[in-house]
Amino acid sequence: MVIVWCLLLIIVAIGPIEYPMQPSAAALALVSGGIVLFGLAQWVGARCYRLWLEKRAKALVPQADRLNWVVAVASVVGIAGIGLIALDRMVLSGVSNSSYAELLRCAPALIDMIEIQRTPLLYLGYLGFSFGFASPVLFFLKGEQIHGWPAILAQASIVSPVGYALLYSGRMPILFVIMLIAGVVLIRLAKGRPALPKGHHLIVKMTIVVLLFGIYSSVIWSTRQKFCTKMSGLVRELQQKMNAREAEQRLALSERKASSEADKPGSGEGRSQVVHPPRDAAHGKPKPADESISATRLSELANEAGAPAGGRALDLKTLLATMDQAWHTRPRSYVISAIESGRLSTPGALTILGTYFYLTHGVRVLDDTWQLRDDFSPHWGVYEIGVLSPALRVFFPESGQLASLKAELQSADILGFFPTAWAAAYIDFGAAGAVIYVLLWGFAAGCGSFGARHSALALPALLLSFILASVMLSPVQGPLGIANSALVLVSMIVVGLAADLGGREQKAANTAVAWRPQQAPDAG
Repeated sequence: MVIVWCLLLIIVAIGPIEYPMQPSAAALALVSGGIVLFGLAQWVGARCYRLWLEKRAKALVPQADRLNWVVAVASVVGIAGIGLIALDRMVLSGVSNSSYAELLRCAPALIDMIEIQRTPLLYLGYLGFSFGFASPVLFFLKGEQIHGWPAILAQASIVSPVGYALLYSGRMPILFVIMLIAGVVLIRLAKGRPALPKGHHLIVKMTIVVLLFGIYSSVIWSTRQKFCTKMSGLVRELQQKMNAREAEQRLALSERKASSEADKPGSGEGRSQVVHPPRDAAHGKPKPADESISATRLSELANEAGAPAGGRALDLKTLLATMDQAWHTRPRSYVISAIESGRLSTPGALTILGTYFYLTHGVRVLDDTWQLRDDFSPHWGVYEIGVLSPALRVFFPESGQLASLKAELQSADILGFFPTAWAAAYIDFGAAGAVIYVLLWGFAAGCGSFGARHSALALPALLLSFILASVMLSPVQGPLGIANSALVLVSMIVVGLAADLGGREQKAANTAVAWRPQQAPDAG
């Protein structure tokens, strides 16, 4: 944790994008306080897990046949889950994935303007796809004991995070699974084992995966910029409709409140002053607000949209204007000098700066959140846990949580930006809740680190790999907000328990060897 955040803060201070007044004193204090809380909770978690292990005469060791069975089932569930999500999104929902997903990347506030036909298959898929993250992680942890079809299925289940990224035109699911595997490498090295299991050519395969991810990340950034430019007119039109609809909704709400007050005893004068919404002359019904656009119509409009008028090659002036308008930043002088001298092309600079901004702007968002902290109310996981938003939107449409959250993020001008783990905890749970959130995160890190070091159980190692990945990605999001990582955490706990509960007890002599005095590794 300390290494990750020290490197990030140094990079923010001297990197290619100039964040005015960043890192600020407030950001430094918040990060320092969060790390201290995390470290204290980790120490407590490690001691508690040690006490739990000491009460056991013998430790459990997962059996190889059970590991193979658990990995195979988890892999099949993960692959089936992403298959169901893909079927719903690309066939049954009427969404043209290339337009819908990219449009929401350009303008995330428009999500409430687009009507999608969701089927039960989508929700069934969400219950299963996250096992496609847990399966390869368990395989990388215990690969020496996993052979045959289970090993093949575990490696094939990486299609789940890759498919999730492609369906939603994102990068984080792939980056998340890479960080999970990086956490496994650290765990294996800490136990004196090879970085990756032998016999499966995993080094070659992971090298290919990382290279392909780099290419994919560059391509998707470039295509997204072109798509957002192409769709700028449609985005403005939809935003105007959304603003008009929200204005009508606010007016209707105020009228309902006024009507309710007028109906109270003793308010007869107020009743005559209530202004009713305009009515359709033909039907005598209230005139409806602007309706949302259907997914099918969105696809048609996206296909009809042409290149923006006056389009031209990206030059330095346009780059500076784009960064100032979209990101409220500018490149540092040495980047501008490199572009002006011809050593760096403007499109190449945009790709580099875009990736850098993607991973580092959370420090500024953290500072903005702190400055506007009085404007936020707790949202109890809705901000981070991605699966809660569609659930509220579909099953509890009258809930005001989503509207309140969106209004607060828009007011703070951080809608669509990454908040860091610390700001995400505050937005979701408030000040006291954020402290508890970080303490639980650190406590889980301590339990996982000590258990992974001193036992052969699968669950502590799976938990630690999740914690390590969340620490490495904490400059971007909280541990429950990374590519539906809350579901991934649940799947890892289920997989770990399934592997450990049927384990056999190892000999006491082996247990005694494991208790040599040594420091449990930190989670960062």
